[in-house]
Amino acid sequence: MKTRILLFVTFLLFSNNSFSQNKTSEDKKQIQLIINTFMNCLTKKDSTKFYSLFHSDPVVWAGVTKHKTFSQELKKDGNAKDSFRSDYKSFYRYFYDKPIEEKFSNIKILEDGYIATVIFDYSFWEKGTKMNWGKESWAMIKADGKWKITSVIFSTEDEAINPERPIKNK
Repeated sequence: MKTRILLFVTFLLFSNNSFSQNKTSEDKKQIQLIINTFMNCLTKKDSTKFYSLFHSDPVVWAGVTKHKTFSQELKKDGNAKDSFRSDYKSFYRYFYDKPIEEKFSNIKILEDGYIATVIFDYSFWEKGTKMNWGKESWAMIKADGKWKITSVIFSTEDEAINPERPIKNK
């Protein structure tokens, strides 16, 4: 009898753990789809789909300029600031008429089925030339069964001032 109970409890633990892993895997797939959609909306100029990726306002959108680029900006403008904030709609409108592409790499997704953090390296390209690069982080929530971006924070470096070093394979 004790053996049957032990086997039953063990079965429940493993089946629950298996379900949790499948759920997490599905959530990560959904988040990865949002990442891909984000990049595609910029190149395909799809504002409706782009705006749908975000939770209702306010959505935090803040950036910081890395040291080398900021030093050059200060030489041109003594009142320059090393950080700035905006919103996703202004970001989209700024790039709407430009032939740009944003590329993501080294993507890490941490989630528990309700909240998520996505961290990655990004680079902006215009007509095949890298313009800037940095690190980006998104906070996300699952609202009404759909993942939505609630904040975007990032660092930026001008490629002409401080070129990104290629990542060496180990």
